Amino acid sequence: AATAMADSPNSLQYNLPDSGLAPSFAEATFLTHMHERHGGSGLSMQSYALTIPLSDPRKTHWNNISINAQLDTKITVFNADGNLTLNNEVMYNVALPISFIQTMPNGNRLIVGIAPELATDGEAISHGTDLAAYAMYTVRKNEVFSYTFGIGISPRFAECFAVPFFGFEWQPTQDWTVSLQGYKLSAMYQVNDRLRVGPFAMSSGGIWAVDTPRGDENFRMRALVLGVTGEYNFAKPGQTKRVITASIGSNVATRADFLKRNTGKDSVETHHYKPAVYV
Repeated sequence: AATAMADSPNSLQYNLPDSGLAPSFAEATFLTHMHERHGGSGLSMQSYALTIPLSDPRKTHWNNISINAQLDTKITVFNADGNLTLNNEVMYNVALPISFIQTMPNGNRLIVGIAPELATDGEAISHGTDLAAYAMYTVRKNEVFSYTFGIGISPRFAECFAVPFFGFEWQPTQDWTVSLQGYKLSAMYQVNDRLRVGPFAMSSGGIWAVDTPRGDENFRMRALVLGVTGEYNFAKPGQTKRVITASIGSNVATRADFLKRNTGKDSVETHHYKPAVYV
């Protein structure tokens, strides 16, 4: 399953993971039925995600730059009723992020990448393609604290074209780890060598190009979710980390919008929803 394209350390080396094209990540998410706060609609959501690795960044590199490539797929199913109308309730996401990783002698790390992506209801395909790009730099201050800053660019879907972001990982004690990664803030307690538990706050949802009676628009759903999560590492000695994660919580603020496909993504139609159960 692993094939080197060249033998010289200063040329391009390419290898798949030892497990080949077996999925490296799978996730199912459920948000139960929500009633609109001031209106006559309802909404629920289920999503199913799968990642297939296309390279092993530990064994794929060009000179001293590691290369990671993967195929990210996701299907999101909405169940809408009342005055929220979706011509197609099934949304599709397909992305091919390719990252170039440079690790510095001091432990800091630079990642630059591109991600061709498709986010659509299956009808508005021509308006659902995008070429995203990103750059991030991680500073390792010491053994217990590191932080990351960067910028993401999504010409088709980002409200302001470019979005800055910040993250960190802090271990205040031997048993606790506090981190902000992507759109998730968590504090995890190390119960034993295999189990971690703790509270989290995160953003859930997405944005897709959709077909509407007004023409192609963007449909965006955003929810702030609070809850608790547990992580169990079931890897055997000598294996890489293998983790199953289970979370339960509630969305405390949820908004669904139909947006124009302009630079500011002006809202055409907006719905706000009451809390429900997130799993």
